[in-house]
Amino acid sequence: MTEREQRDRISQLPNDILMSIISRLSLRDATATCILSTSWRHLPSHLTRLNFPPYNSFRGSLKKYTRMIDQVLNSHRGDRIKEFRLDARRCGGEFESWFEFAVSKKAEIIHISVCPRELYHRLPNANGLECLKELYLSNIHMTDQDFGYLVSTCVALERFTLYYVGWRNVSIVGLPKLKHLNLSHLWRTKTVVIRDLISLVSLRCCEWTGKWWLGECSEQLSNLPKLTKLELRNHSYPLGHIEFLAGMPSCMRDQLQLLFLSCRTLTKLNHDLSFQLANLKHLEIMFCMRTDCERGDWRHVIRLVKACRSLQKLVIKFGEVNGETVDHTLHYNPQKCLEISGYLGYYAEHGLILDLINNINITSLQKVNFVAPREAALGRARFDFEHIKSVDFLVIS
Repeated sequence: MTEREQRDRISQLPNDILMSIISRLSLRDATATCILSTSWRHLPSHLTRLNFPPYNSFRGSLKKYTRMIDQVLNSHRGDRIKEFRLDARRCGGEFESWFEFAVSKKAEIIHISVCPRELYHRLPNANGLECLKELYLSNIHMTDQDFGYLVSTCVALERFTLYYVGWRNVSIVGLPKLKHLNLSHLWRTKTVVIRDLISLVSLRCCEWTGKWWLGECSEQLSNLPKLTKLELRNHSYPLGHIEFLAGMPSCMRDQLQLLFLSCRTLTKLNHDLSFQLANLKHLEIMFCMRTDCERGDWRHVIRLVKACRSLQKLVIKFGEVNGETVDHTLHYNPQKCLEISGYLGYYAEHGLILDLINNINITSLQKVNFVAPREAALGRARFDFEHIKSVDFLVIS
């Protein structure tokens, strides 16, 4: 063994270990390893995880970006890949050929975001879609028929996200292994059908803007026997949260254990609640409060809490509502509590919390915790509520 070979011990490792090493690098760094040694030369062409950098972080023109993608795809020699991620929202691109490549390599995870463009008419051959376990499509436009074909073919799918799509009818039916479904920013959608998903655990519905409030968008949910976690966000029509819950079959509402609601205002939510959430353990509501909210606009919150007969934790968050995804892990505490974060002391905030504390015996909650990342942020809450014995002020990083 030469002195150079003795120094280069890494290159003597088996190819599967070298592949494991470079798969942990960024795609750009992994590709650059081909110049290190002759034993590394062909490794990048067999990468199993192709995670392209987003176009908005790429230093170069659109032409160079698409050429880089094409070079990587054309040089790939492996039979299969595990993961394909590509965010080209700022530049558009050849979605059809990229998607077809990922499917032909029997990818288990595909995340593709592109710019809004014309309808895509060429879907990949079904051979390969049966291996897909996680699919994320953003700004992808296709016909309802093509979408139906795509869904019916992905029989192994466990996670499915649709983001910014404009199909008139979104139908997700009969996927036996699907556990997590995220439907966000559906525009122009008239009908959403979610049916016969026997493994579905969590459902996220965010900003369905198909004129829901005019009755032009309807949802049909049935045969979801394992659904326990539901997240609803609709800032343009907050009343839709309550209508969505009211429209669910009662047996499905009884399954729910975690519910997250998010809205920008309280003023439109004064609505009669005639349903129960008998087994809900965790309720989280996020508000972007207004300083001019009228007292009484939060009465629906009290009624919603009353409908949760098994509630163990109630979380109220104030502040700018964003698109963050909720932690869908249920945390059961022996001491049932009301947790408040983002409190600034606005009149509406103060009134809502005071009413909840006065009605706390309804849900058998035993403790009220104000939480903040810094001690100084708890100052106003201390001033307003320190006289109440059951209230604690906690700094949580």
